[in-house]
Amino acid sequence: MKYKYMVTSFTAHVKEGDDDWVEKFRTQLEVQLEEHANDGWEFVGQYEFWVDFAPGCFSRFFGSKTQSSKCQQLVWKKPI
Repeated sequence: MKYKYMVTSFTAHVKEGDDDWVEKFRTQLEVQLEEHANDGWEFVGQYEFWVDFAPGCFSRFFGSKTQSSKCQQLVWKKPI
């Protein structure tokens, strides 16, 4: 079977000091999972990717180096 894939980001929004931050996080994630499932997408998993940010020409002139950052993404698939 062939699949079409989709990658989405997920960022939960909670306030510092929230006692129920885990519940708020879980609820927001469930909403995204349900929305995509209702559109026929199957959740594959959460993956961590590295993104390299290269400095522009002017920044490089002043010694700026490429910086890397981790990025968490959710991966989905749907039969085509």
